[in-house]
Amino acid sequence: MKIRGSLLSAYGLLLRLYPPDFRERFADEMLELAAEADPAEWPLIFGDTMTAILRSWLDATVARLTPVPTGPDAYLALGESRLTPARLLQGFALTVVLILGVYYVTTLRYWELPDSSDASDCSAVSTVHAPRR
Repeated sequence: MKIRGSLLSAYGLLLRLYPPDFRERFADEMLELAAEADPAEWPLIFGDTMTAILRSWLDATVARLTPVPTGPDAYLALGESRLTPARLLQGFALTVVLILGVYYVTTLRYWELPDSSDASDCSAVSTVHAPRR
């Protein structure tokens, strides 16, 4: 528990680096979420927070121009989505390529591959052997 308290104190100090408008809106909620986190998640929390602080200061004009919604059921519309069918197709294709690449690399060690010295004839048909057990 002592470590968790120290991590929360350090995180609270880190949250003070956000621009004032952002800090007023989100600091309490961010502290509540961090209090529920497992100790193994803290490196990710600190890394993400430091990156977000830098981004918030670099893009501070957007944070100041965004109106704060009021009321119990208030929400803020974020506008049109920039996600187009072409972007979806690109994302799908990239995902398929990555999954197939990972599959190939992970199964590579289970298959017997022909030696390059035996491949004197390029027209030879190579056979795939069953995985070793």
